[in-house]
Amino acid sequence: MSREGTPGLAAAAEALEVELRRYEELASSLASGRLASEKDLRRAAQALNALRTSDARLGELVQALVAEISAARDRQQAQAEAVQAHAERIRQRSETLSALLGRWEALGRDAGEVNRLVQRSAAGEQNGGEENAPLRDTLAEVDARLGRLAEAASDLVRAAEAGEFGDLARRAESLRAQLLSARKNLLRLERKP
Repeated sequence: MSREGTPGLAAAAEALEVELRRYEELASSLASGRLASEKDLRRAAQALNALRTSDARLGELVQALVAEISAARDRQQAQAEAVQAHAERIRQRSETLSALLGRWEALGRDAGEVNRLVQRSAAGEQNGGEENAPLRDTLAEVDARLGRLAEAASDLVRAAEAGEFGDLARRAESLRAQLLSARKNLLRLERKP
């Protein structure tokens, strides 16, 4: 492709078309010409020379067009390979993100389970008063689970950052901070008499 503005393929095709028209005109002129005089024969000889020159030029132009077609095919092939490589990268990134989002959803489910456990324990304490021992056991379990969840959130932050998924890394970091805050609040509750 010429960089001046006209694509090489179009320019080569146009030049070939112009020369084909010239060749056809010369051939038509030769076929319709009379051969009755010396002057007619001289014109016919000149037309034959012009046809030979045009024929040689047509060969060159066909070769130029074939070269441009080959170059266009090569450019298209290079682009197709680049597109394929990009499509593969998109597929890999999508798989990575899907796996990370699966971990995010699992964290959300596990945090919801911990929340339900705390609510059940709190409801049991309000209803009975005699459930202090199970509440202490529940608080210890909740503390351990919050610790594991905070560690899992921290792992997710690192994995999301390594995968260059900044928005997910920020959300996981926010969840990790909330889990650690909940754990601190839980420790304060355990220390109350």
